[in-house]
Amino acid sequence: MYRAKLRTIEEINYLRGFGVLAVIAIHTTGYFTEIKSYNTLVLLNLWTDIFSQFAVPLFILISGLVLARKYRHDFSLTKFYKKRIRSIIPQYLTFSVLYTVFNNYAAMQSNSLSTNFSLVLNNILHSSASYHLWFFSIIIQFYILYPIIIKIYAFCQRLDRTEFLLAFLLIIQTLWMLGIHTTSFPSIRLNFMSFVFYFGLGIYSGDHFDQLKKGSNRLTPLFLITSLALTLGVSSFVIIGLTTGYRYNSIPPYFFMGAELIYPVLRISTFLLLFNLAARLAGKKSILAKVVYRIGDYSFGIYLIHIFFNQYAIKLLKNNAIDYNNWVFYPSVLAFTVVFSYLAVRLINYIPYSYYIIGRRNKSNSFS
Repeated sequence: MYRAKLRTIEEINYLRGFGVLAVIAIHTTGYFTEIKSYNTLVLLNLWTDIFSQFAVPLFILISGLVLARKYRHDFSLTKFYKKRIRSIIPQYLTFSVLYTVFNNYAAMQSNSLSTNFSLVLNNILHSSASYHLWFFSIIIQFYILYPIIIKIYAFCQRLDRTEFLLAFLLIIQTLWMLGIHTTSFPSIRLNFMSFVFYFGLGIYSGDHFDQLKKGSNRLTPLFLITSLALTLGVSSFVIIGLTTGYRYNSIPPYFFMGAELIYPVLRISTFLLLFNLAARLAGKKSILAKVVYRIGDYSFGIYLIHIFFNQYAIKLLKNNAIDYNNWVFYPSVLAFTVVFSYLAVRLINYIPYSYYIIGRRNKSNSFS
């Protein structure tokens, strides 16, 4: 059946660029938890970390938007799953092995082959080779469930009830997140439940893209103020914990339950802010626009590889007596990680079959 060629949404690449920069910011500023005393450096990094937490929800939203544009009515499940497997599983397996070796090299040298194989297999099954690979467990679950999700969405759309569906997904997601912070919550690895509203919101945003583009640009200052204000609101729960004698990792889970009620509003406000910024950059020839676009173009590979450079930068700074307590530490680690991750992915892109490593096909050497 003939399928019209989809119009490219240029803003998506800019959003991906914002998203992967936020991921690197999280994995840099998160080391404020190692600082033993509550001070201005902790506060600044806490605010940056909380604001940057939009990253994974944004990637989930983009996934919902992109999938719904390509696979909507009467698509082949076989072709869908084949493409999804090829787009994520080889890359996931490759980096699960690499990070297992990277994080356990000394122990693996003295382990038996069967022990090392078991370690690699366990890390693959539990997405635990590196702390950022947990994202794959979420996206794999969404890929598996997508045909069901889009049928439910289409059914609600025929009834003109998509907004009710989104409200329902928001309630379910919020209750799930509140439950995670209770001791009685069962240990069920349904990670997609923490992001199901954002996935649905992505589908809905694709359906209303033109209205979104026309209607919200003048509200950019409001979205910025709202996002900053809500970031301060969320951070207040952590600050109370830190100022009452807790270290970050020992703050009782119930401290975060109030924040979970604020997060969805914060995320939506931030999404709208970032979309407006992306819309302003789209089509521009400024250096900033080009940099963000190229980072977005290589965002998947950068996400996969950046922990190598993040950890190397930290080791390098520590060897020069610059640690978590130093103001220079955070911008230095961030800049080093961004620059070298990007350069590494650009180089890998020229390797044959690099798509199966970094998920991006070199157009000059593309294959079907």
